[in-house]
Amino acid sequence: MVLINDDHENFAEDNPVWEVIVDKQVFIRGAKGIENTKWYQAGIKNGGQVEVAGKTFEVEYQPVKNAELIKQITAAYNKKYQGQYPIDLMVSDPVSKATVAVVKK
Repeated sequence: MVLINDDHENFAEDNPVWEVIVDKQVFIRGAKGIENTKWYQAGIKNGGQVEVAGKTFEVEYQPVKNAELIKQITAAYNKKYQGQYPIDLMVSDPVSKATVAVVKK
């Protein structure tokens, strides 16, 4: 998945952004959490686009605040990325607070 802001610039950062699906909904997290992640800041404010399998979709980035849902998403990260670096970071509390739902407009 490629994240693209509303100015059509992609957010290629030194910041892993991983995705999982829970209950048919796509969720993403960036390893730098909320404060230091450009795509998070721009996406929450402006929405953007994602490119998946060569197709581009207009999306909104909706912050996830529900603690139970965040636990389910964290479990999905642990299952999908088990043993991969930096899984410990991606399931940490500061990073889990930067979980967003990717919602097609």
